[in-house]
Amino acid sequence: MKKRTIFILISLMVMLSLILSACGEEDYGEETYTEEDVATEEFTGEEAAVEEPAAEEPPSDVPANAGTPGEVIYDFGFNPVDNGFSFQNYGDDIPATNLTSYEMWRMFGDVVCADINGDECILTPPAEQWMEQINGSMAGGHCEGMAVLSLMMYTGQVSPSDFGGSIASDLNVEDEALQREIAYWWATQAVDPTVSAVIKGTPMEILETIRQMDVNGETYTIGIYNDRGEGHAITPFGVEDKGDGLYAILVYDNNYPGETRELYIDSRDGSWTYETSINPEVATDVWSGNADTQTLDLTPTSARLETQYCSFCEGGLSSISGKLAAPTEPYNQVFLDGEGHILITDDSGNRLGYVDGQIVNEIPGASYAKYRMAASMNTPEPIYSVPVGLDLTITVDGTELTEETLTDLMLIGPGYSIGVEGIYLAPGQVDVAYFYPADEMIAYETTSDESPSIIFGVENPDADYYFEVYGADMIGGGIITAWLDSAAGDLLINTEKLTGEGNFNLYMTRITDEVEEEFYAEDIILNEGALIYINYAEWTDANPEGIYFGVDLNGDGEIDEEYVVDDTQ
Repeated sequence: MKKRTIFILISLMVMLSLILSACGEEDYGEETYTEEDVATEEFTGEEAAVEEPAAEEPPSDVPANAGTPGEVIYDFGFNPVDNGFSFQNYGDDIPATNLTSYEMWRMFGDVVCADINGDECILTPPAEQWMEQINGSMAGGHCEGMAVLSLMMYTGQVSPSDFGGSIASDLNVEDEALQREIAYWWATQAVDPTVSAVIKGTPMEILETIRQMDVNGETYTIGIYNDRGEGHAITPFGVEDKGDGLYAILVYDNNYPGETRELYIDSRDGSWTYETSINPEVATDVWSGNADTQTLDLTPTSARLETQYCSFCEGGLSSISGKLAAPTEPYNQVFLDGEGHILITDDSGNRLGYVDGQIVNEIPGASYAKYRMAASMNTPEPIYSVPVGLDLTITVDGTELTEETLTDLMLIGPGYSIGVEGIYLAPGQVDVAYFYPADEMIAYETTSDESPSIIFGVENPDADYYFEVYGADMIGGGIITAWLDSAAGDLLINTEKLTGEGNFNLYMTRITDEVEEEFYAEDIILNEGALIYINYAEWTDANPEGIYFGVDLNGDGEIDEEYVVDDTQ
């Protein structure tokens, strides 16, 4: 009995030892198994299969549903060969018709017309001046209009058959109607609500928005900008996964007819690059940016289809389809047509414009918009917008010029335009213009021999007027000041700070609902130190003989000479 008990105890100890060995760790060659291994695997004495680690989540900036390298992960269906224009982007290298009064009427409605005769709109003087500035800017290229119109023809919003073809590539650049249509859509980049609808974002945000074109029913053109202030517009239609976090937005670039071009987006560092040139005959240049530069943007097509706000119309309202609400604060637009740069300064010393080669904006409520055109090196100065009511000092700077250039400076606001045209800006020349919009006054200062034209355009309830004081001799420079006294119906010219005598010519247009009249007078004496009163209000249908001129020769407030000038002189 005693021996049997001992045997049982020994057996129990052996069994307990085996159980403890199975529940603990045991070394089988190079692999180590734990209790968890035994609990989760069917132990066979052979090496157990090891579960693969879960796949890592892709970085948040990698597009959803990214494809394999070389796979097109989004395709809108646009084909540059068929749906792009067969001709390349053009500027002033070909004779072309841009905006006419009809396109202005179509864009803004009756509010831009001083008079309507059947199907003819006679533009108000400020509208005429705005159209001239915009048309002049198109000398640098029409890429914005071409990018927009080709896309709208593809989506059926504009019919190619209206211009003699079934698809965009059928059309001829020499067709004037097509040129005007391209100009119309180009001009939308300069007005609201199109400007306010522009979408800025990181390169990856731009890419993701493009991929939603089928989903949200919106289409877009892309604006790209380089560090020299040049802009270009292209038409996106696809996205290709290049692998390793690199993506290509497939685009139609109207500088390269019939080609599919690629705008590269790198999700790893949030950068973008695009190789382009001002035209195919010029060496390419790599444009680039990142999430911080804000040098990519999208313009939704739907904003271009809305009633456009007329910032240069009295009241700023359009009559196309009801009335478009004006922005919270009306603004004046400043244009420089020509080479050189400008710097705008308000009475508080805040600046807007170029400083040391870079644009600064310190004026509260002010903004600027770079043109998208890129067909030549004639990239114009941006359009500057400043709140109305501000008196402005504008420096016209020719420091960086290498040759003389003809330059115009124009301020256009609600119901008026004021400017200086015909400045022959030489390398190193710096002139100054002082604008007092509320007083309808301008002063132009130069140290050079100049013969500029002082421009006024104004809307009035009874009649609209356009004035041009041109060929004003400024021998040795000086300051010439001009202003409208609308209450008295006078145009005044102050030559107090001229350094020499000369003469000037006067051109005036008067537009009413019944008639459009023109008045010319040449070789009017411009006495040094004189103040000239031109009583334009007396020139009416009832008194067509001429215009009264009064001259204060010494600035004492007394009229020293009086005479009537008719337009036969």
